Amino acid sequence: MYQEQRSNVRQRRTDEQQEPDSTDDRDTTINTDSKRSSGWCEFLASVILAVILLIIIILLVIPSPIEPKAFSVEKAPELTGALTPNTKLPSAQRVYIGEVNGPESICVDGEHVYTGTMDGKILNIHKGKVTVLAQLGEPPCGGFEDEPTCGRPLGMRLDHNGYLVVADAYLGLFKVNVATGDVHSLVLSTQMIGGIQAKFFNDLDIAQDGTIYFTDSSTKWGRRHNRYAIVEADDTGRLLKFNPKDKSVEQLVSGLSFANGVQLSSNEDFLLVCETTKYRIWKYHLQGSKRGEMEIFAENLPGIPDNIRRTPRGTYWVGLAGARFAGKFSFLDYAADKPWLRKIITKIVSQETLIKLVPKYGLLIELNNQGEIIRSFHDPTGEKVPAISEAEEKDGVVYLGSYNLPYMSKLNLQGL
Repeated sequence: MYQEQRSNVRQRRTDEQQEPDSTDDRDTTINTDSKRSSGWCEFLASVILAVILLIIIILLVIPSPIEPKAFSVEKAPELTGALTPNTKLPSAQRVYIGEVNGPESICVDGEHVYTGTMDGKILNIHKGKVTVLAQLGEPPCGGFEDEPTCGRPLGMRLDHNGYLVVADAYLGLFKVNVATGDVHSLVLSTQMIGGIQAKFFNDLDIAQDGTIYFTDSSTKWGRRHNRYAIVEADDTGRLLKFNPKDKSVEQLVSGLSFANGVQLSSNEDFLLVCETTKYRIWKYHLQGSKRGEMEIFAENLPGIPDNIRRTPRGTYWVGLAGARFAGKFSFLDYAADKPWLRKIITKIVSQETLIKLVPKYGLLIELNNQGEIIRSFHDPTGEKVPAISEAEEKDGVVYLGSYNLPYMSKLNLQGL
């Protein structure tokens, strides 16, 4: 009996030794899960640390291309009254598709339409046929790096002798014989004006006596860096004057934030100048007791003003290169008093991406002689006319220019 008990005890011990320890398995599983969890935590910590280090590098090491200045803007205007949204712009007809690339400024003279393009050409459009009238710069053309030597024709007007006067962003002011295409330089970009070299010839207008008033958008940035000039709030823009009698050039106004469109009044007693970055238009007095003085003509505009042109009615068309209004986010408005933010953004975002921050909304406004908006044409989707550089009216038709679209648009005012 005793032997049987001892045998049973030995058997139980043997069984216990051979039986798997479930507690050990659970401990092993827990340890494995713990190691996996610890591995993920280490990975996430590494990612977060890498992001933090990247941000530090961006903030401290990578230089910003701009030195932004803080500025103030009013709350964007409501789209009410004369600014009530409509769908009139999409009725515009696209013309010369693929034949004109970036027709910034437009001159209409009878059956001839003149414009300048992104590849440095000055075009003559006659009865639907597009031909090259002149090229101010040297090839190659069409690329970002080519612009300074190829040239980029911007503002243009016909003078009282029938010559086409052109402001080339890089090369200067030129007079073109529209019959022969011969080019004569008036002001070269190498010339010092007020002790400073112009870097961004933009728009112009011509007085009856041949005096040419023109803008230099920036003495720091050239045209191909125009987004930086705007986001920086660079205030080196100027209004200049060319005297045809002695060929001298005089600086009339300095300190403008992207000086742009220029337009004389009908009796030439004042000059209007668009200040793009600040969403406003200045009135520069040419006659009377206020001669040489500046005052605000229109401010807090519903977009970025480009060129301004007088209508046959004595009012003014203002092309807006981008819209801004209440209820629509505007990066430039938001970051106006945050130069640090603009500095960071330009470290990591390209110029082409910056332009995408502008709301996609086509808008053309008409101002009266008091600077009040009396009419507006909209493209709420921005699909047909996303932006306007200039509006030139002739015989009931408004020709719409663009700084980058591969076509021109024509808007028939009848019925609008």
